[in-house]
Amino acid sequence: MTLAKFEDISIHECGEPLVDLGDYSFILEPSYFNQGLSTESRMFLRQSVAEKLMEIQKGLSEYTFKIWDGFRPRSVQKVIYEKFLQELHIAHPDWDEEKLKTEVGVFVTTPNNPKRVPPHATGGAIDLTLVDAQGKELDMGTAFDHFGPEAEPFYFEKSAQNHQVQENRKVLRGAMLEADFAIDKDEWWHFDYGNQRWALALGRTNAIFGEVEIQK
Repeated sequence: MTLAKFEDISIHECGEPLVDLGDYSFILEPSYFNQGLSTESRMFLRQSVAEKLMEIQKGLSEYTFKIWDGFRPRSVQKVIYEKFLQELHIAHPDWDEEKLKTEVGVFVTTPNNPKRVPPHATGGAIDLTLVDAQGKELDMGTAFDHFGPEAEPFYFEKSAQNHQVQENRKVLRGAMLEADFAIDKDEWWHFDYGNQRWALALGRTNAIFGEVEIQK
């Protein structure tokens, strides 16, 4: 049986605009700008995604969202992809090009395939965590962008390790799932809404967000 691919899901673009997350009460920490991988310090998401996150945050009254990344154009996707490719090549000099690209693709979508819209390029993908009332990130077991099996959402449950991490991830995951977001099988911090990955994960007939650009 051939497994469905997210890029095969049709897109019925709804035309919803991107909004500046600086206008919302989230904690913003633009990771790729801070690393020098993007020239844009502002962070954006589709309007309904930002509003959904605000509603979730209200329900999690003791916690605030810290957002590391939202909308990301292909140009930034390309820089991140090439950085990770180089890091893996240095760490595993015995891997051939096919193996390297396969491993990179687990965590970073290829930016050059015109038939595959990177999820972050839709404005419907979000990388985030929870911060408590003292401004401290909840312990999720790994740092953001930890490229390893420990980043899998259910890793600590499957390995019966660290019950506090299990509970923290469960709080985040449960709140996002209840609001109709889709989880990522490899990254506890990544969630999708409205894009092709979301549609595939939730059994929707089509995505409502395609590739988008910031309106100047």
